[in-house]
Amino acid sequence: MPVSYSGVLVALTLLMGTAASAEVPPASWNAGVRQLELPAEPTGNEPEVHISPGVSTMLAFDAELLRDTEGKDTVAVEKRESFVLVDAGQTTLRLVPSDMLKSGERLRLVVRFKDGAAPAGAAFTLVVHPVRAERLLEVYRAMRTAASYQREAKEAKAEVQRCHEELEHERAERGGPGGIAGLIAAGQMDEQGVLARVLTEAVTKSPGNALVTLEVYSYRGASRIAVNLAMENPRGAQPWTTAGALLTSRTGMELKVLPVWQRGPIEADGKRQHIVVEASATTQEAQGPFTLKLWEAGTGRTVTLSGISFP
Repeated sequence: MPVSYSGVLVALTLLMGTAASAEVPPASWNAGVRQLELPAEPTGNEPEVHISPGVSTMLAFDAELLRDTEGKDTVAVEKRESFVLVDAGQTTLRLVPSDMLKSGERLRLVVRFKDGAAPAGAAFTLVVHPVRAERLLEVYRAMRTAASYQREAKEAKAEVQRCHEELEHERAERGGPGGIAGLIAAGQMDEQGVLARVLTEAVTKSPGNALVTLEVYSYRGASRIAVNLAMENPRGAQPWTTAGALLTSRTGMELKVLPVWQRGPIEADGKRQHIVVEASATTQEAQGPFTLKLWEAGTGRTVTLSGISFP
């Protein structure tokens, strides 16, 4: 099946960074390990930990967790019945929320330590997000190790470098020409041009998707990839506006997703609209398959498509 002309135009528009009326800035997100130091005296501020249905979040402590006389954990989790797994080990706590939890919900988590030293316990606020979850949180009650500071500094340096590169790309793209000349000027066009692939029949759609997926195309330029979705909002549903997107490989690697392009809210009027997700990726990084997740802000509605690959 040939790639539609309109689909190519949409992808080209996104690859050259043209601004759109419904462009949504991506939320700041660091998918690496997060370190947290607990004060000896309570301050009243409980650190937030982002969790997501079906995704594992691990808290690793530098002290043993308290257990009762029968050896059972004494971890207190609000709505514990809404979790698929609450697994407390000697110094770790693994949480896997279920779909019963809704986006935006805030739950309290309290743990206590075995040795009774200050602080004797710690409290956290679990914040439910449709797809984004913190995978590993290292919690330090004593002074942190030099290695943890070095790792944090390295991750912060990499994040600053990434932001700097994205800013330079944006400045170059917005100040350059449009059309194919813009792709060449921005370094997104090599001798192979922009390659396209039809994925409509290849992707797997989650049964709980909020939108109907009609067509799926993927594109690859010199250092960018894009997924063009032709979507329809079921009749009777609320208008859909994409708040963010996530492209994750089979090994859990996340691509650096740029602002999602959407011309406007997708109304429940039977008319298709395009959503284009663009990311920075080399040819090696773009080796799939990937899972694409879209979400709205504050509603809990999501779209999940697996089997995404690039030319």
